[in-house]
Amino acid sequence: MEPQAQPKSWVTIQHFYHPTEAHIAAGRLESEGIPVFLLGINHATANWLMATALGGIQLQVPGSAEDEARQILADSVSTECAEEELCPSCGSPNTSVLSGSWRIAFLAVHLFSIPLPWKKDRRSCSDCHNEWSTRAAI
Repeated sequence: MEPQAQPKSWVTIQHFYHPTEAHIAAGRLESEGIPVFLLGINHATANWLMATALGGIQLQVPGSAEDEARQILADSVSTECAEEELCPSCGSPNTSVLSGSWRIAFLAVHLFSIPLPWKKDRRSCSDCHNEWSTRAAI
């Protein structure tokens, strides 16, 4: 079997600051047959401050596949709201996460050494003022 020729030039098509996001995008491109290289992934994994100072993780592809790779990544980003973000009562996308008081959690940890669970499993609709839980029923 003859080894594949290495691309002559790699171009950066996207920057990431979290290794997981970079791996997801790289996997998406690799599944389409486009070779990828994650420049700075080891810095981000070992020392995220260093990765930030170096400009993050660079997702690189061969220059000949740049346009196709950009199109694949653009198509994979959904502009639709996720189903759990729509109000179950009126169907509005104008929803927000209801969260507990961070002040109470801060005081509980520092004064009593009791960590409170920080849950964001309730949402509220701005249009009909409906509130619901996003937690899956067991």
